[in-house]
Amino acid sequence: MPKVEHENIDNLNAVLTVTLEKSDYEPKFKTELSKYRKQANMKGFRKGKTPASVLKKMYGKGVLADVINEMLQKELYDYLTDNDIKILGQPLPSADQEPQDFDLKTLQDYVFKFDLGLAPDFEVQGADEHTTFEKMAVEPGEEMIDEDLQAARKRAGERKAVEDTIQDNDMVKLEVAELDGDALKADGITSEFSLLIGNNTNEDLKQALKEKKQGDKLKIDILNIENGRDEDYARRYYLDLDEEEDAEKEFNNEFEATITEVTRIVPAEMDQEFFDQTFGEGEVTSEAEAREKIREQIKGFYNGQAEALMSRDIQEKLLELNPMEFPEAFLKRWMQANNEDVDEETIEKEYDNFEKNLQWSLIRNKLVEQFEIEVNNDDIVEAARRRIRQYFGGQSMPGMEQIVDSTAQRILQDQKQVEQLYEEVLTDRTFEVLIEKVNVEEKPVSLEEFEGAVKAAQASNIPAVAEEEE
Repeated sequence: MPKVEHENIDNLNAVLTVTLEKSDYEPKFKTELSKYRKQANMKGFRKGKTPASVLKKMYGKGVLADVINEMLQKELYDYLTDNDIKILGQPLPSADQEPQDFDLKTLQDYVFKFDLGLAPDFEVQGADEHTTFEKMAVEPGEEMIDEDLQAARKRAGERKAVEDTIQDNDMVKLEVAELDGDALKADGITSEFSLLIGNNTNEDLKQALKEKKQGDKLKIDILNIENGRDEDYARRYYLDLDEEEDAEKEFNNEFEATITEVTRIVPAEMDQEFFDQTFGEGEVTSEAEAREKIREQIKGFYNGQAEALMSRDIQEKLLELNPMEFPEAFLKRWMQANNEDVDEETIEKEYDNFEKNLQWSLIRNKLVEQFEIEVNNDDIVEAARRRIRQYFGGQSMPGMEQIVDSTAQRILQDQKQVEQLYEEVLTDRTFEVLIEKVNVEEKPVSLEEFEGAVKAAQASNIPAVAEEEE
């Protein structure tokens, strides 16, 4: 039977030598060639009657290479598993491994040497009540609740025609006619379009419109209606000129605009229909309950962000408390072997981040084992559904769950996305358990302080989730 020899070079590196004698692989080799013979359908020979010598000459090297490779992989896996050897990456052929030439005329014994990068042996430090972390707590003010409640009423409101002075976020319908000086141009261009008075509206035009109402007139520069819009946009959308037929048509910039209609979103009344639509049927029955519900939602939103920030702190602290040595030369070789298109300079540049991610991956996996953290299929399905809901801003809309379910099922057909979801859920669950195990002290902060901390964390680009290295 095959023989495996294990030599530790140091605490981080080892070499496995696998010897396959002729008697180990020859029976399997002959069996595989026989299978080829039964299936072979070659010109000049009846099916299954092709001489073994012909098959051996044509396919022998490939078959032998497959047989030996399969045996090698099995021996390596079995040896590492049986001896509980934790490695990083995969075994790599040793640098001094001579190329093997499979000579079919004289089958011989083969010796293969593999370098191993050994995973460090450690117990996670800092994942208990003796380690303290601060968690920022934002208490929503009444002004913040007012703004959210008003925004919810506007989302549920209807756009209606109004006759008073134009305001921000009004929709204004304009009839425009080209001017020649102060008079309407004979045979000049006329058109009609609608304009939302918002952040994108030219500031001078916005201020002029906010002094007007339906039926009023004003002069406008047709090329300066909205910020970032060029002449092509103005020709197509403001003046309704054909891209081809009117390509050479010239016009003056100044137009007379008549305000023919102004519509505004009128906030929904705070009645039961609004409460059911916004918060779910029967969840809220009064303004006081609505305000309390919004308070909970705001606290929940900021609590999620606060836990994400604390998770970053926990990750950084665990990395600090659990320093590790890695077989750097081996890992760089492994990175190169798995990324053949990447040059050595790039690997050198990326290595520190790679090593940090690897360190976190090992810590996380140890915690998963220590705390017996599990992820099942239902968890992955719900993670897919949650991802889809986020595409809609987390808002509940009629019929949305059907869309969520169908889209989630399509995502779950992609094995790569399933694996990504699994990793996300496993990492999230690991942090949830860690937050329960460590000592957490709440720190009341203002919204400004909190938002500053979020921006600082984003700027630092500290990865709260690292991909697991196999």
